[in-house]
Amino acid sequence: MFYSADIKRLTLLCCACVMIFSCSRQDDKEIEKPLRPVKSITIEHPQSGRVMEYTAVVDASQKADLAFKVPGEIVKMLVNQGDEVIKGDVLAKLDDTDYKLGLEEAKAAYQKAKSDFDRGSNLIKSNVISNADFDKLNSEYLSSSAKLESAKNNLSYTKLIASFSGIVAKKYTENFQEVNAKQPILALHNIRKVDLKIDVPESVMIQIPRNDKSREIVAIFDEIPNQEFPVKFKEISTQADEVTKTYEATFTMESPPEHTILPGMTAILKGTKRLSATDEAERFYLPSHAVLKDAKGNFVWIVEPEAPGIGKIKKVQISIGDITGQGIEVFSGVTSGQQLVVAGVSKVNDGMLVKYSKN
Repeated sequence: MFYSADIKRLTLLCCACVMIFSCSRQDDKEIEKPLRPVKSITIEHPQSGRVMEYTAVVDASQKADLAFKVPGEIVKMLVNQGDEVIKGDVLAKLDDTDYKLGLEEAKAAYQKAKSDFDRGSNLIKSNVISNADFDKLNSEYLSSSAKLESAKNNLSYTKLIASFSGIVAKKYTENFQEVNAKQPILALHNIRKVDLKIDVPESVMIQIPRNDKSREIVAIFDEIPNQEFPVKFKEISTQADEVTKTYEATFTMESPPEHTILPGMTAILKGTKRLSATDEAERFYLPSHAVLKDAKGNFVWIVEPEAPGIGKIKKVQISIGDITGQGIEVFSGVTSGQQLVVAGVSKVNDGMLVKYSKN
């Protein structure tokens, strides 16, 4: 039989065991309590990692349609299409018979006018001739001198000279054809350097800062696999095409000696924006629902990684600008690469451990 004192001690022991077991179960529940899940995105600068890729058309870096300055009959075409020429080379000749005769006539007229002028210079000193007669002799002398120079030039214009080194891209005429002055005879292209032209839409143009020199761009040709050729910016039009509303941008590159790159060919221009130290201070665009406000101002929740898929919430004050189609402008407080909480923002607190997944 149990005495009352023994029963009382047994009862107290059982209660203690129940309390210890209950506390142990409660601690286990707190330890095993799952972390609150949130979703995050990686904050990126608007230009960070953006890949530009456009189809470009190759053009000669320098090109011209060459023409005679005087009319006549072509008697010698000295080059063919595809020939390389050097600046100053004679490319074609006109029949110069009439121009030689014109030069001889101009020389004779000049000699007579000069002799008359020299005699008049002596006679005017002794008042043998009037000033009016001397002025007439002087005028004829100057006129004959100008005509002589013109005749010399016309004779020289019967030769078509290469104005720069390049390649004969096209012949518009052949031997023994009568041509007019300024009628195109040959197309001359400089392809030691080539231009690559692309059309840039206004939506991209508006995002490119002036004097942007941090973008590295390369040209890729389908028929030259596994090779990239660096290109340099040359110029861009500031007036949009009336139909396409695009702006023509021109880049230039050295022609690779082991390949033949010709006008009319196509290439792909690719480039990425690399951030400089000054770029970090520029604006970011964040989703409006991720930007909150309290008594201190606007803020966002940032996840700082602690372990794979697990991070600690950090409250970051930010300064904002306008609401745009890309999101809310943010000028300070965040940097590229941070994880921004975009789902579950109302359920987190500063310093909380969470389980996060990236969108």
